[in-house]
Amino acid sequence: MVLRLNVRIEGATELMAACRRVGRDAEDELRDQSFDIARTLADRIKYAGAASDRQSARASRTVRERRDRFPVITAGPHPLLLGSEFGATRHFGWYAAGRYYSSPGRQFRPHRGSASYWFFETAEQMQPYVKAEWREVAKRIVREWPRG
Repeated sequence: MVLRLNVRIEGATELMAACRRVGRDAEDELRDQSFDIARTLADRIKYAGAASDRQSARASRTVRERRDRFPVITAGPHPLLLGSEFGATRHFGWYAAGRYYSSPGRQFRPHRGSASYWFFETAEQMQPYVKAEWREVAKRIVREWPRG
């Protein structure tokens, strides 16, 4: 299972069209700058996972940034990823066997509905940063590369 976060950025479609008109150099610059933004976001999410609990720390090691025209991060696959991110209300895997049914121990933290423990919570807190940085990158590219 891989977790993904989508952020809507106004003017992105127009910028993509402008990059196609001005050429490969502008698109390469956009990819490089988006990768830097994604790296910052991925690092923050990794730190949040490491600070959350041991299961989240293990799962947070799978958080990666990807080079694309937009800031892209992914997490997973990891068996602890969803349980550490959203919690659980029952036992899974080998812990679901009948002999562990009345076990007082918990396999994951309590399930909190759609609330996040570390990944999405941190990503949502970083949305203003991502939007502002990407907007600055777009402005710089439009300024530096003349229209073809």
